[in-house]
Amino acid sequence: MSGKEAPILQLREKEPEEQTNWTTAAVFLLTIAVLVLCGLMLYPFIPAITGAVVLATITRPIHLWWRGKIRNPTAAASSAIVLVTISIVAPVLWLGQLLVRQAITGAEMLRDGRVQRSLDAAQERFPQIARSIEDSSEFMTIGEALQKLAGFVASHLVGLLSNSLAAISQVVVMLFLLFFLYRDEEAVVRFFSRLLPLTGSETSLLMKRLGDTLRATVVGRLVVAMSQGIVAGTVFALLGMHGAAVILGLLTTLLGLIPSFGAYFVWLPVAIWLGVTGHWIKMVVLLGAGALIISTLDNFLYPALVGAHLRQHTAAVFISLLGGVWVFGIAGLVIGPLMFSATEALLSIWRSRLGDLPESERFG
Repeated sequence: MSGKEAPILQLREKEPEEQTNWTTAAVFLLTIAVLVLCGLMLYPFIPAITGAVVLATITRPIHLWWRGKIRNPTAAASSAIVLVTISIVAPVLWLGQLLVRQAITGAEMLRDGRVQRSLDAAQERFPQIARSIEDSSEFMTIGEALQKLAGFVASHLVGLLSNSLAAISQVVVMLFLLFFLYRDEEAVVRFFSRLLPLTGSETSLLMKRLGDTLRATVVGRLVVAMSQGIVAGTVFALLGMHGAAVILGLLTTLLGLIPSFGAYFVWLPVAIWLGVTGHWIKMVVLLGAGALIISTLDNFLYPALVGAHLRQHTAAVFISLLGGVWVFGIAGLVIGPLMFSATEALLSIWRSRLGDLPESERFG
């Protein structure tokens, strides 16, 4: 072989390797592009997907029992969807409509001056406090602030009502997905397990962390928030706030999803309002019930319900909830904690692969 032919052969030997590298890079970029497009297509249905996963998680024990009674998977899933629609979806939609109607009533009260008249009476009763508030309000009076608040609430309610068709579409998609989660649960789990570039033990770890977080977030937080809302609504009703007791109870349930102090954002302002308007006994009763019962439920119910599934610090849960809601809307109440748990599990997997974990904590 001559010296001139050797470089040519070397180039020919390198061409397949270079071509393989280029092909791998092209396939990688194409995969990223396709995943981004899929994400964009799925993004509008994130509430429906999240709702389906949450309902499947909450009702899984009942559905397994039901599936044992009805051997046909399709018949069991179809009948389960009907039961879920009647027992869960329909009441939630009814409560949502009730909440919107109550909010509209509150906006009308702000606009017609009833709240302003109550504030004027309170200012006459406590002139020093009224002067302090007015002096601290350099840019607008309380009345102007109430008018702006009424306009803000009314405009957002109009947008909420106009999006009712979109909400119905989300419910339909959610029930459609829930049917397949019921019928093909094992196939769905195997499908997503095959997509993950992880070993069997690593996949088990990730799935366990996500399952624990989902149960803690959905079952634990939801049950605690509903308990707080029921107790708060009962207290508000006993204090004579019959018209607002339902909406205040629903708001307590919603804000009760925020750990530790979410319920304070409802009952504490109401207690202050009762004091300002001269209902001192009611204020003291609400302060006692709120501090000793409503907000205390979180301290012992959540650990009792979740128990060993607790893995994240309260501060981390709080940040994940707020960040999730900021990015994904109401679905972020579930997606936020799940993302934090997935991150923690994946970092543990990397530490194990790099040998940074103790031998007793490694897996795979």
